[in-house]
Amino acid sequence: MKKIFPLISLLTLTFLAVSPLQAQTKRIPVAYSAISATQSSFYVAKEGGYFEKHGLFVDPVYVASGTKVAQAVIAGEFPVAAAGGVIVDAVIAGGDIAIIGGLVNVPSFYVVVHPSIKKPEDLKGKAIGITRYGSSTDFSIRYLVKKWGMEPDKDIKILQMGGQPEIVAGMQAGIVQGGVLSSPADFKAKKAGFQLLVDFRKVGLDYPTVSLVSTRSFIKKDPQTVRGFLMAYSEGVERLYRDKEFTMKVIGKYTRTNDREALESAYVFATTFIERPPHLPYKAIETILAQTGEKNPKAREMKANDFIDPTFYNELEKSGFFKSLGR
Repeated sequence: MKKIFPLISLLTLTFLAVSPLQAQTKRIPVAYSAISATQSSFYVAKEGGYFEKHGLFVDPVYVASGTKVAQAVIAGEFPVAAAGGVIVDAVIAGGDIAIIGGLVNVPSFYVVVHPSIKKPEDLKGKAIGITRYGSSTDFSIRYLVKKWGMEPDKDIKILQMGGQPEIVAGMQAGIVQGGVLSSPADFKAKKAGFQLLVDFRKVGLDYPTVSLVSTRSFIKKDPQTVRGFLMAYSEGVERLYRDKEFTMKVIGKYTRTNDREALESAYVFATTFIERPPHLPYKAIETILAQTGEKNPKAREMKANDFIDPTFYNELEKSGFFKSLGR
């Protein structure tokens, strides 16, 4: 099978030396598509040693596209990954991919704009930056523009910039007059003189911004790895909520910032949006299906269960594992 995303070409945040502990564990690459606080629970689980505790040595691999993450998971390059709403399109198209846990089940974004923009109507004829077309940032802003009574691309241009840092750079260069940002990018933009226009928490939209995903074939082949991953991840979430200093240090490492104020903001962001425990995003999936169903008849025939494998979440909940973590 031809590799969709050869691992050697990816930016990996890993140490190549194998320790005695690693030799006793199963090593797996795990993809994620955003360098932001939305991924911080995954970072904490990694840096806190929780994956090793459950027999896994995880190599985090940054892939600058949720669509490419989904494609690589389906191709078998990653047994587990953190991906956004793009997996819905992948499943509708017949891809073997399923959600095993929800990291962030609402749009964890802010619309940050040029100070001359005081209200949504002021954006008419201007441009807003997103990461990539088809991404969570894309879906969220299109939903919002329609809610404002305007047409995406017609009344407000939506431009893909690549990643969160690139959106901020585009705002500073005047290429776009606003951006759909998460933390710490929103903090950096506001520090540069831009201002908050919309906090998506107040929009009332459910959306699977970040989910843990695998393939149903891998789940069947190696349930122990998937179960161990979800357990380790959940312990990382608990550590995130209970250990602020450690979490900020980890966020700083992965987002490459040592700005204390930015890290404080990122921590508030993380503890606001990250699910504890990783609740399955049934309602969020239904939101996408309703939107997608307007143009794709196949989406109207599908249910949230077609996109979610609740086996391990339900098992851990029933066993009392989540409660044992302190909830």
